[in-house]
Amino acid sequence: MTIFVTGSTGFVGRNLLEYLVKTQPQQQFVCLVRDLAKARAQWAQQPPNIRWLVGDLLRPDTYREALQSAELVFHVAALVGLRDGDAFFTQNTEATRQLVYTLTASNRLRRLVFVSSISATDRYPGSPATDCMTEAFPSQPQTDYGRSKLQAEQRIMASGLPYTIMAPAYIYGPHLRAGASTERLINDLKAGKRYTRFPFPGAVSAIHVEDLSEALWIAATHPNTLNERFLISHPQPVSIVEALATLADCLGLHHTFTPSPNSNLERYRRKKPAPGGNAILRRILWEHYFACSPAKWYRATGHQPAIAFSDGVRKTLASLSKTP
Repeated sequence: MTIFVTGSTGFVGRNLLEYLVKTQPQQQFVCLVRDLAKARAQWAQQPPNIRWLVGDLLRPDTYREALQSAELVFHVAALVGLRDGDAFFTQNTEATRQLVYTLTASNRLRRLVFVSSISATDRYPGSPATDCMTEAFPSQPQTDYGRSKLQAEQRIMASGLPYTIMAPAYIYGPHLRAGASTERLINDLKAGKRYTRFPFPGAVSAIHVEDLSEALWIAATHPNTLNERFLISHPQPVSIVEALATLADCLGLHHTFTPSPNSNLERYRRKKPAPGGNAILRRILWEHYFACSPAKWYRATGHQPAIAFSDGVRKTLASLSKTP
């Protein structure tokens, strides 16, 4: 079987490709990349069943033949960030539209698996602060990133193609992209930034990228996932306090939280935040903003992400220590 992968040099795509090569060695992989040197540099020894295809999602002529020859397609490539900007609609929505349109001419496709984001749903203004999001939540994304992902989902759903849409919560693990929020938080903890000692009341759902990679393969092959959309995360959300304490402990840092009266917490929360991603960050810290339930996924597949947050953090830090 031929499997076509976009975004294989990015954080999620690279981990996914490593998982697939390890667990599905009999398959053939065609990976669309823009930078051939970067792709090759990520592998000490390139597996013989990977073929790099230099191209651009916005130019179907660079990948049409390979895409239409594939039985499975993992569309992972994306511009990521809790921000606004036209580039999100170009790199996420329009790129997906081009890929989908090109796929409609295929007579070989078994499944298109699209890696979307919890940001395509988002916790709409006024929603209960402690309710876990489900697939039944109305989609009201609060950033252009989330809106671009939602539009990409809608194009896939309307295409008539066999698909599965996976909307992960916060993803962490090896091969973090440069400037990732996990990396920034680690650096801030090491620097003793004041906010890292603040007992924020929020909570988030998270998933280790190894668990996500396994789930993506199941999504591509399980009969109960056909033409469905799933929120995917570890079943237990992580409080912001637990996340900070776990990171500090795994880093070997002496870390204590500074007690703060509820009145001070509320006064600080109500300070007018800057627009865009800073406003979202404020809600993540104070609410269960990115907390979701993966119950639909478990009912459909019986699969449950198993890597606990503390174990996942240790895996992540171990991988960072090995990075040149």
